[in-house]
Amino acid sequence: MKRRKGFSVIEIILVLGVIGILSSFTVPKVRDYLAMAKDSKAINTLLNLRVASETYYLEKGSYPWSNTGINDITKVLENLENYIGNKIEKPESGENLLLEIGGSKADPDGSITYGGKIILELNEEKTYFILTPQNEELKYNIRGEKWSEIW
Repeated sequence: MKRRKGFSVIEIILVLGVIGILSSFTVPKVRDYLAMAKDSKAINTLLNLRVASETYYLEKGSYPWSNTGINDITKVLENLENYIGNKIEKPESGENLLLEIGGSKADPDGSITYGGKIILELNEEKTYFILTPQNEELKYNIRGEKWSEIW
């Protein structure tokens, strides 16, 4: 009797089972890392705008929002265009600048709510940029840092 070449059904099922078990451990971690990458992008945008506004101040003697409609982030971004280029998509005049994030938490050790957007705006004293959660209940990023206190 000749032996046929190939894999038996049992061998294929075992391999698929092992792959399924291994992927159940790795997929959640990959999702967390992708979410943290989006959060990092939003934080880097915040930091770039802070550096650009300080550079603007050093060159012009005032902040970019001093001589514009203070609440209009679009005009502030237009003033900073020489320092940030066109890397930040400007919102329509009078609208908030929304940045995509990977996720947020209601408390530092809570469960992650994936996805969402965060508002980049000036603080109450109009002295620097801050991140404000669009959903007020989700105050913390994935790492457990309060969005409004990120430097």
